[in-house]
Amino acid sequence: MKESDRSLTNPIIQGIPSDPEQLRREYIQLYRYKHDLETLLNNTEDFIYIKDHKHKFIYTSKAFARLTKHDSFQELVGKDDFDIFPPEHARRYFEAEQTVITEGKALSRHEEPYYDLNNQLCWVSSTKNPVFDDQGNVIGLVGISKDITELKRQTEKIQYLAHHDDLTGLLNHRALFEFGGVLLSAAQRDHFRLFALYLDLDGFKQVNDLHGHTRGDEVLKAFARIIQDSIRNGDLAARMGGDEFLILMSSPYDQADAAKQFALRFIETVRDKQEPLSGCSCSIGIALAQQQETLSPLIKAADSAMYIAKRDPTVEFIAAKRQAFVNF
Repeated sequence: MKESDRSLTNPIIQGIPSDPEQLRREYIQLYRYKHDLETLLNNTEDFIYIKDHKHKFIYTSKAFARLTKHDSFQELVGKDDFDIFPPEHARRYFEAEQTVITEGKALSRHEEPYYDLNNQLCWVSSTKNPVFDDQGNVIGLVGISKDITELKRQTEKIQYLAHHDDLTGLLNHRALFEFGGVLLSAAQRDHFRLFALYLDLDGFKQVNDLHGHTRGDEVLKAFARIIQDSIRNGDLAARMGGDEFLILMSSPYDQADAAKQFALRFIETVRDKQEPLSGCSCSIGIALAQQQETLSPLIKAADSAMYIAKRDPTVEFIAAKRQAFVNF
């Protein structure tokens, strides 16, 4: 076969147009594609990046270069995430991309953290797709990461408000029954005592009547802070409505008076903080959970004990085989 004939079987040579005008048109088209790609990468706010099979950067959007404190993508070529990001973040990126590069599987809507230029923690949703050669081997990946920080914050806020009282930050009524039921089951399973402490702010109505609801809200928030500072990790505190609050606390069986001792200390704390509470005092009713009991009757018993406490600060009583303390 002549050399000229062999050239016809060469796919690379076959792929090159012989017509100069066609070659010119395809060059112009290729230039436009390149121009459009660079325009996209230079103007999008998304973080776009192309990496090789060793996780090294080949190309990035301008926004990504700016995030990493570089003037252009050329300064990132040949570097990897460990060269430019905190180790804990770089490790997360690397581990997530291993599936893309080693198995050729796309990664979609994967949430990843990063620090912005003000060193504030932010979040992106990343999609990473493998890049294959003609033989089907993975030679790299293309990633697009969209900032979802504000969306994530709003979602977390909605989730927080679904479980917390918006004024005091304590659990709301719904969340108390959700988490309190779990706490009650755990106490019964592990043979711990579970107490419900029902709290009421005495004198709160007068604060509202004399100083208005704004001052009343400040008192409620101050009282909630006292509760939050007084309970232990694992205890639950909730606002039941108005000026009524509830604490669920557990203790080993050899600490039968744990709830009463807590209540006595709490009352002393309230007495020491009269200024933020505008002179309000506190009544507390305590009920001990029984085996196989649900949360509702336990809370009702503590509520009843609290109302007895408001009428007679000295009473300690036993009713319906339930030990309950009322103070103070």
